[in-house]
Amino acid sequence: MGRDRANALWHLAEEAKADLRDLCVHIPEARYTAGLVHGTMTAKEAAHDAAEVDLLVREYGYTDARMCDTDEMRALVKSPRYHSGLLDMGAGQIHPLRYALGLARMAEAAGARIYERSEVHQITKGDPAIVATHKARIKARHVILAGNGYLPNLERKVAARVMPLNSFISATEPLGARAADVMGQDIAVNDSQFVVNYFRLSEDGRLLFGGRPSYRMGFPQDIATVMRERIAAVFPQLKGVKIDYAWGGTLGVTIPRLPAVERVAPNIVSAGGYSGHGVALSGLAGKVMAEAVAGQAGRFDTLADINVPPFPGGTAFRAPLLALAMTWYSMRDRLGV
Repeated sequence: MGRDRANALWHLAEEAKADLRDLCVHIPEARYTAGLVHGTMTAKEAAHDAAEVDLLVREYGYTDARMCDTDEMRALVKSPRYHSGLLDMGAGQIHPLRYALGLARMAEAAGARIYERSEVHQITKGDPAIVATHKARIKARHVILAGNGYLPNLERKVAARVMPLNSFISATEPLGARAADVMGQDIAVNDSQFVVNYFRLSEDGRLLFGGRPSYRMGFPQDIATVMRERIAAVFPQLKGVKIDYAWGGTLGVTIPRLPAVERVAPNIVSAGGYSGHGVALSGLAGKVMAEAVAGQAGRFDTLADINVPPFPGGTAFRAPLLALAMTWYSMRDRLGV
């Protein structure tokens, strides 16, 4: 991208994190907590992450990230699975439902009106645009498409670039004193597998453990059993642990794993495809789309200039390509390639 564009995108991403932290001052129940460690499986992956830490310091002056050797990593995350880790204290964790409800509360206090369960099934372009639900037709001077993985196929160009992908998470029974045998610090964790594991402890001492146990677009019938197996693979000391809750949700991914931001029509803008980083980036996207609606499109254009190609075959082949890719990379994970 070149140094100037890379720096512009870096500062936007840092602004997204800062905005989230600032909002959590007004939504304390979301419990923003600093600290994220990226667990590496091999010495080769550790060398890659160490080079990343050096690049962050050299190019961006970012000093919140550092490498943890094997001993420190296993003191933080008490699993034999990880060779080492990249600890980033400029990243963190929140309670996402409380955060979403807090944002809704603040939006309504500012005058926004929220209509739940009013699914849009058609948009007719024009000035004004016509937005149709099953019970209403709304004339809109501006339309913002912000459904990410949940967005219906309302706009072909958006659907071709953003693929819905389901991810799943489980909550164990409260671990009590056993929690200290799992985590040595209240941080969030993800790892270097392509079919990623991510986990943290909840405030009541449960292990929240997420990942992708299914390569299909739908939801598996027994999420808990599959997630229990994944937990045991990372934490053998929790083999057979009781799962109290298991559920799933849909995110949006793109081919380069960068967000797809575009102007669909002169008065219709869209953003999505955050590829697992949407908690912060979706808030930033909302801000720059609002700026674009207000006539200040410079930062919107910075994001829109990212090259996000459509999936081969468009929407028709997204699901089979996903199944093929996930199977391939899952095999690579198992073989340690």
